[in-house]
Amino acid sequence: MSAQAGDDGGLQLWERVLPLFTPVEYQMDRTLQRRHDVPLASRMALAAVAGAHPEPVTVGAVARRLGVAVSSASRVLAQLERAGRVSRSLWPGDRRVSRIHLTEAGHDLWEQARPTLDRELDAAFNVLAFDERYAHMVARLCRGTDSAASPEGSTSG
Repeated sequence: MSAQAGDDGGLQLWERVLPLFTPVEYQMDRTLQRRHDVPLASRMALAAVAGAHPEPVTVGAVARRLGVAVSSASRVLAQLERAGRVSRSLWPGDRRVSRIHLTEAGHDLWEQARPTLDRELDAAFNVLAFDERYAHMVARLCRGTDSAASPEGSTSG
């Protein structure tokens, strides 16, 4: 049926995209660990919290932003809390919900690691842009980040 055909197309796309991102993710994780003593998952969680700064976010909001299960987000946030990079407080009116706040140390780490992450992505995309298997996907991703980075975007209307 048509849903199955769509699933096959999505699977084929995923099979092409996954080899693109897995080594990039691995390299970024190693570099962040070496230079900033933080794994990629923690840096991404910091970015999710910092994106809402100065407003607090919930664990569920971080999980949705990262595309992971709430339990995974909670585990990463607990590690960040133990390291003094985020803090938790109870949500007013619902003691079951925690509000996550970025600490000064968390904000500093987020800012310090940002250029490293940007350089690693640029380097990976530069290498992959010359691989004919991935060049078209890299070009599309780079176009997407270029337009997102500049609010002026395109001049065509």
